Amino acid sequence: MEPTTLLQVNDIVAAYGQSTILWGVNLEVQPGTVTTVMGRNGVGKTTLLKTIMGLLKARQGQVLLKGRPITSQAPYKIARAGIGYVPQGREIIPKLTVQENLLLGLEATPDHKPRMTEEEIYTLFPILKEFRRRAGGNLSGGQQQQLAIARTLISGPALLLLDEPTEGLQPSIAIEIGDILRRLVTTKGMAVLLVEQKIDFARHVTDYFYFMERGRMIKEGSAATFDFQELQEHIAV
Repeated sequence: MEPTTLLQVNDIVAAYGQSTILWGVNLEVQPGTVTTVMGRNGVGKTTLLKTIMGLLKARQGQVLLKGRPITSQAPYKIARAGIGYVPQGREIIPKLTVQENLLLGLEATPDHKPRMTEEEIYTLFPILKEFRRRAGGNLSGGQQQQLAIARTLISGPALLLLDEPTEGLQPSIAIEIGDILRRLVTTKGMAVLLVEQKIDFARHVTDYFYFMERGRMIKEGSAATFDFQELQEHIAV
């Protein structure tokens, strides 16, 4: 029987050299939900995503995907196991067209065949269809963010990791991206683990929240029960 929890992070400790960033972090992501980690800059949110993705090796603890340990695996194996990662800064290839950038996402599949068709991608992101022959570097910031997400989706991940996807975007584009995330969760059953600073955006898309402080999770709860006033005061300090 498949475990109900999609992703489990158990007592993860991670460091850069002698500087410990994560101090025994625990987190769970359920299928078909958006889980958001919030906190001020520098508390370890990006480090957590990099550790889940295998880009930074955990010093201690375990990461489980569908009940199977992936902690010590190479990033490409973790991608092929079903985790897609959109880092902060997007990292699209500016000289390649939109279509060529999309096809790069097939590197995350064992057989290099799409799990989501280009038409499905273009239904979610109509602007990318319009600009599919345009160089990625000639897109606006919001369009590049949509392309970065779309490129990850083509491999059909069970879990999408997103690091501050609304950073530098105008509110209308952020809302669009939020609506797309909700559609992926409700129509595809995908799960999303989001790192975000903007409380309004996070409330719009999130089912379950974690609040991080100095490399530790200090508070968690469902969107219905989470104390956003307290969160606002913490983040604003």
